[in-house]
Amino acid sequence: MDESTTIIAKTIGSPAGIDDNPWESGHPADGERVAIFAFAVTGVDDRSADIRTYHVTPPDQAREGTVVPEHRSPQGVVTTWLGCGTGTVVEPATHLDIQQAMMDLDSSAKTMFECRVRPDNPDLTR
Repeated sequence: MDESTTIIAKTIGSPAGIDDNPWESGHPADGERVAIFAFAVTGVDDRSADIRTYHVTPPDQAREGTVVPEHRSPQGVVTTWLGCGTGTVVEPATHLDIQQAMMDLDSSAKTMFECRVRPDNPDLTR
């Protein structure tokens, strides 16, 4: 395996929204094992898009489901499920208190809800 292959993964939500947060406070932590789900966002508001997004969940909460070629949400986001795998967190999300988070909302959202993960199978990133 290529030890340098890492991805930035969202720790909450799915391509359709951020309502789902499967993590206890302080997790995922550095070195923690995670399940990784890869999606391609192919459309937003009836416009073509080419965005790859990764989301992580605790491995024991990962579920098998039907793989469908494409899904359109009521909000106008079109996603295609690309695959799933497992990996290890190499850089956890930053946990900020409310005052720190309010100082720079855009930056805070990224640091609070994204972590760097090394997938066990680097082909998941292709």
